[in-house]
Amino acid sequence: MRELAFVALLSALTCGPILAQEDPTALSPSEAYKAALAPLKAARAQPDDLTDADKFALAIGMAQASHDCLALASKKSTDDANEKELLALGELCIFGQAFEPARATLVSYLSLPQPPEKKLAMVLLVRALLGLNEPAPAEREVRSLQHDFPYDAQIHFAMDQVIDAAEGLNDWFDNLALQLCTSQNAVTLPLLAGGKALDGNEVAASSSVLFNDALRCVSLARSRDDPSAPTTLHQLSEIAQMPNWQGTADYAPMQAGLEREKMIGGQVPLRSLHGLKLTNTSLLPHMLSLNHGTVVLLPFTVWSPSAADEASHLAKLAPQQTIYAITSWSANTGRDDAPSNEILTTLRLWQQSLPPHVRMLVVPNTELSAFHVDSFPAGILIRDGKVRSNSVLSSAGAERMLFHPLADHAARPSE
Repeated sequence: MRELAFVALLSALTCGPILAQEDPTALSPSEAYKAALAPLKAARAQPDDLTDADKFALAIGMAQASHDCLALASKKSTDDANEKELLALGELCIFGQAFEPARATLVSYLSLPQPPEKKLAMVLLVRALLGLNEPAPAEREVRSLQHDFPYDAQIHFAMDQVIDAAEGLNDWFDNLALQLCTSQNAVTLPLLAGGKALDGNEVAASSSVLFNDALRCVSLARSRDDPSAPTTLHQLSEIAQMPNWQGTADYAPMQAGLEREKMIGGQVPLRSLHGLKLTNTSLLPHMLSLNHGTVVLLPFTVWSPSAADEASHLAKLAPQQTIYAITSWSANTGRDDAPSNEILTTLRLWQQSLPPHVRMLVVPNTELSAFHVDSFPAGILIRDGKVRSNSVLSSAGAERMLFHPLADHAARPSE
């Protein structure tokens, strides 16, 4: 299956940009190159972008790291461990997902009089705390990072991780996530208004990343009826209209993200989807009404490695709800919206791993594009003909927030 998906990806990369959303002649060669590489970078950024050999090697490495972490942490004291080795032990434990010894080791490192890699250790401690499912102390650590160091992409992404872990858990954690959003926006909105990003030698956050993170915060604020939501959305709308974004690789993802957010609460753009249902031997026409009841859509592509896991996660979050995994030929190849034998074979294999109440449909690319989907996998929740959620599914928090609008009608799905 992995090999077939890779063949499809290679075809897409060699035959044109995937989901191109603007005239390529409007971009300079350098910006067009960035835009063309975006799908590959997005796929590689997902946790499941590994070959079977990679997975075996990673599993062996993680098992060894966990074993060595426990052995070294039990015998080494902070007195006989030098600074470099103490930090390395923290990194080793995190790699082995031994988060408690990682936390203890990093706390010991940060207790040294002048730890030379204080910022890195604090970032690692955030990861350890989140690995222990402790977003509240992780939030405090992020606050310390923000206080002790200039705001940069590394701190921004650490905040992202805490927001991801906190949102959708309960009211208290939603408010905690909103407070972090306020801190992010205080830095990033002025940057965006000035046409800037968070640049760095090791880690950088592009303008479109900052923009869509701010939109995520608008969505969270809207779900809490927070009065900041319309004000921030208005600011972002004005930023998106700035002429300096046109002709850049950031323009299309910023516009798509803004359009997704503006859809929330409005009428669904289509009355129905006109899809094709896959069988072992044929493709059967299937019309899915979007005007009545609750409809959950999972837009995906074969080059989005985490799509299969997302389907399973959503099925567990909403075990009584039918979920429609939708894709198009063009989204998988970057070419005309016409059937591809390679993609069809991969889709049939992928379909075999889906939970029983997750159904797959291949829809026209025009219908997929009507929801402004440009990143995969994504989640769309429609209730009684209105769009209630439409976002990229990049975290457990995003999965929980997908179903948040159903809380007014029924209990929120359990995890």
